[in-house]
Amino acid sequence: MENLLGKEFKCEECGEIHKVDVKGIKYGSLVEIDEFISEIYGKDKKILVLCDEITYEVAGKRICKNLKYNHALPLVLKPKNEKRVHAKYEYVEEIEREIKDIDLILTCGTGTITDLGKLVGDKNKIPVISFPTAPSMNGYTSPVSAYIKDGVKITVGVTPCEYVYIDENIISDAPIELIKAGFADSLAKSFANSDWKISSIITGEKFCSLPLKIVSEAEKKYINKGDLIKKRNKKVIKDIMEGLNLGGISMIIAGSSSPASGGEHLISHFLDMYAHQNKIEPFAFHGLQVGTGVYISSLIYDLLKGFKSDEISERIKKRKIVYDEKYKQLCSFFPSSKYVLRKIFDKKIKVIGKLKEKLALKWEEIKKETIPMVYSPSEIETYLKKAECSLHLNEICDNKKLIENAILLSRFIRERITILDIADETGLLDEFVYNYLK
Repeated sequence: MENLLGKEFKCEECGEIHKVDVKGIKYGSLVEIDEFISEIYGKDKKILVLCDEITYEVAGKRICKNLKYNHALPLVLKPKNEKRVHAKYEYVEEIEREIKDIDLILTCGTGTITDLGKLVGDKNKIPVISFPTAPSMNGYTSPVSAYIKDGVKITVGVTPCEYVYIDENIISDAPIELIKAGFADSLAKSFANSDWKISSIITGEKFCSLPLKIVSEAEKKYINKGDLIKKRNKKVIKDIMEGLNLGGISMIIAGSSSPASGGEHLISHFLDMYAHQNKIEPFAFHGLQVGTGVYISSLIYDLLKGFKSDEISERIKKRKIVYDEKYKQLCSFFPSSKYVLRKIFDKKIKVIGKLKEKLALKWEEIKKETIPMVYSPSEIETYLKKAECSLHLNEICDNKKLIENAILLSRFIRERITILDIADETGLLDEFVYNYLK
């Protein structure tokens, strides 16, 4: 990782010039963070320490107390009509009211706090340092922010955090479910990169194999050691953290979220949007939801790999989808977001047109390039079960209709092509869902 941070280099994999904007990742004690900041930015800086009520008690309060060379201005976000703070755009205005004359934003938390801090930092040209309180996701180093606006889970490009400061004791003492979430989320990378490769073959989108290469090397250290999470093995937890941080850096290299987020993430986003629209708590932590999506993707890849080009061609010809009906079904779940969804949906239909036109012609190439990238269902089952992560969606959600439609409709909440699109356009997704729910 040290060879990538803060560097600009010509990629040996794709020939493009990549620039990694994250300048450093530092492991150290919480009490030393003020010295770390002072060495980089100087002293007497006004630092907005962004937390929620939980992370303020975990670390934020002590961070503020230890900022002796600099001035801490704590902002503790409190839930707005929800049990805990989630990444919703309504919190952005609250944060922006507190950033006058601020030199630096220090996010103290996990996904929600980090995404909100990066969003405000990018919008107002303020550098951001991330202080993770759990190894739960890859956003600490990523160049994107995911949040809910107008009822839709969206992902936008932002300036990544300049530095990540990690206290091993803090992340090792994090709630076990958050550590498991980070582990499960990291398993998405092979499937996300495979989906990205499919999109590249169909649309001509640029693809680089470096993102998967760097996360795969890190993944080898922990992927089959999930049983040590419950024992809070510091080495394994640190390795998971490294894998997640490299996952974020892989997005910087790609210039998008493609190498970290594919069809498996769309299913999780669909569930989050449903929870938001119905004013209920999310079904599980983001990474745990993604883990169930990873297993679904593995099953679909395994199902599709046996088909030949002529069979794919015949299936596409026979498949008759009334897309307006799909849009109506989508809006029945998210009625307050129908206008935003319409714009996304219309763009997606154009991409689907390219998929239907080229899929059969490119099918053998797609199989050759992507099947070796992904894990088999039995491998994913082994890894998730060993870490005691949820495998099946019904383990985190008891709404059978919602599960069915999360798999069938989530492909329409993003423009990009994923394995879910291929499965549906060839008429296999309905059959898959039927068997999955039995």
